[in-house]
Amino acid sequence: MTPFLSVLALLLAAQGDPPPQAPVIVPVFPPIIDNAAPAAEFIPSTARMTSTTIETKPAQPPELTAEDSVEVRISDLVTIEGVRENQLQGLGLVTGLNGTGDKGRAAGQALANFIKRNQLNVALADVDIANVALVTVTCHLKPFAKAGTFADVSVQSMNGATSLFGGHLLQTPLYGADAQVYVVAQGSIAVGGFTAAGKAASVTQNHPTVGVMIGGGIVEREVPMSAIAADGSVHLNLRSPNYVTAVRVAKAVTRAFGMPARALDNTTIRVTLPSRQPEDASAFIASLNEQTVIPEQEAIVVINERTGTVVAGAKVRISKVAVTHGNLTISIAETEQVSQPDALAGGDTATTNATAISADVEKRGLQVVQGGTSVSELAASLNRMGVAPRDLVAIFQAFARAGALHAKLEIL
Repeated sequence: MTPFLSVLALLLAAQGDPPPQAPVIVPVFPPIIDNAAPAAEFIPSTARMTSTTIETKPAQPPELTAEDSVEVRISDLVTIEGVRENQLQGLGLVTGLNGTGDKGRAAGQALANFIKRNQLNVALADVDIANVALVTVTCHLKPFAKAGTFADVSVQSMNGATSLFGGHLLQTPLYGADAQVYVVAQGSIAVGGFTAAGKAASVTQNHPTVGVMIGGGIVEREVPMSAIAADGSVHLNLRSPNYVTAVRVAKAVTRAFGMPARALDNTTIRVTLPSRQPEDASAFIASLNEQTVIPEQEAIVVINERTGTVVAGAKVRISKVAVTHGNLTISIAETEQVSQPDALAGGDTATTNATAISADVEKRGLQVVQGGTSVSELAASLNRMGVAPRDLVAIFQAFARAGALHAKLEIL
């Protein structure tokens, strides 16, 4: 390299790297000879040397979005402590049935007592209960139900009546756990079915021994309730206890209303109201309905052995295991055969049994389930194996026994 090019290279190195994608033009001159005669003027060459910056930092993957991040209203996750429903029950008589009433003596005794309360003495033997049914009457009394408002009532046959279709409930008091009457029910019963029978056949549609009375009860006594605790705070109770969800609800309440909220445990969130707020607690609860949080989903697998139903949460994870599942079918067939002796053999005709046994083993390959497998990935693997829904019950139970199922297993 000539002295001129060496100096030029050093100058370029001292100036640093060129900006990305910017071409660097280096003119090339002929060498200089000290003793040579002065040469004619040369035109610079058009030869070019370019350099390009190579990206060395790897491209970052896009941010992942959790599929199970579902925002739910706080009012759908919690209940207000001190605000609750109450269960009521009573025993009543349904009249007006078309020969589908009770067959026992209990309904007759109840009907005789009812007649006596109406100033008519009648013997129990003279009471006909073909059109009468002894029933239980139940009701869920809503919170803050005021006296004089209506309540829905359910009626169920309890003593052998075959249908409540067309029946009318006589006035029945409904009692709470404190033996006080809170609702009185009376009226026609709506049955979502029917039954009809003849001498040799019968037909039944749906369930005719249970009926409902929409607004068939009248509230007679109010249940005292208060959404504000004794210390002036509101306590929110999670319907599904979870520590993570409780903390998220507390943070959402604090962020939205500026009121101090703290999760006391995995169920209760305590919200401290300002001194002026208790008079307007309804406005706070109404605003609470509009706030949303992402509840934490518990890793759980629910199995119903009677129906073969398997429900698994999105948080369920399974360690790496190898699975194979096959069915063994054994068939036994019994046939009778007659042994007939020859004409001159002198023997007797006899009956013998012939048994045929066959065994069919369904052959399936060994399927490897990778560690950290999610429910959707496991379902795809089991579908490739041709696993029936009822077989999933046995497979999940085997996962739990092997310690590969990282979730709570609940069997109904």
